[in-house]
Amino acid sequence: MKEIEKIKFICGLTLVSFAILGGLIFYLESFKILKEILNDYDLSYIFRQGSGAGSGASHTPIFLGLCGLAGAYLLASVRPSKTETKIEVSPEQPTSQILK
Repeated sequence: MKEIEKIKFICGLTLVSFAILGGLIFYLESFKILKEILNDYDLSYIFRQGSGAGSGASHTPIFLGLCGLAGAYLLASVRPSKTETKIEVSPEQPTSQILK
């Protein structure tokens, strides 16, 4: 594998792992499993109540989705090194037997 292909592979895995880890955290958070594991009692006001009245939705799902898409694109564009196999054809042998 060429050097640029290795870099694309590592970056793609990193971006996809962000999306997978974030999805796992959202899943565990929906069943209140992380409430017992993570201590959220000492958070500041901005994290507990939002940025004020009518605070908007979090941008985290958009970020994780874009990370997943970018990582999948990078992983799909990685070209593994191919080993060439050559088939030698003798003049006496018919080509129909080679293809079987």
